[in-house]
Amino acid sequence: MKTVIKLQYISLLFCGILLVAMMSCGEDEGAPSQDDETPQSCVADAANVFEFTFDGKTYELIKENKSWAAAVSCAVERGGFLAEINSEAEQNAVFQALGTAAIDNSATVSADGGNASYVWLGANDISEEGSWSWDGDNDGVGTSFWEGDTNGTPVDGNYNNWGMEPDNAGSGQDGLAMGLTSWPFGEAGQWNDLSVTNQLYYVIEYN
Repeated sequence: MKTVIKLQYISLLFCGILLVAMMSCGEDEGAPSQDDETPQSCVADAANVFEFTFDGKTYELIKENKSWAAAVSCAVERGGFLAEINSEAEQNAVFQALGTAAIDNSATVSADGGNASYVWLGANDISEEGSWSWDGDNDGVGTSFWEGDTNGTPVDGNYNNWGMEPDNAGSGQDGLAMGLTSWPFGEAGQWNDLSVTNQLYYVIEYN
């Protein structure tokens, strides 16, 4: 009789341990691991997003520092592209809006751009030096608007707003930025070619 009770006790104890183990396994399956966590947004702080509109389109100034390529990636992740400026009216609207965005100019400076302050826009000549095109999602397909250096010419009469640029100074400058302050070869609002490694604020455009 004692043997039977002892066996029943052992059996119950074993079942209890098994049940606890199964429940633990179930909990672990549902718990997110470090690898399963959803990636954070490319914009760290919503307070750093300044939104404005022009001609029925929405734009965002992102007041966080990124290289040109990283800024493009963030723009695409947010459903847009780095801004493409195709007219004097759009240029003026964007520049005026940036003037109301409470930008700390000292936080978005390019050493190879005369130590002036800039924001990234969506043009580059990465594929071919001197052949500038709007490619705000960096897919290699865009509208050409400038051919050559400082003495170059517009493509098909497309709009441009260079200072005495582009000059591909130093070790190479393949990204387009708008000046927020003046530099030796341009005034605030004009464009400059900068090294794509600069960590600058940037403007996203949404269709």
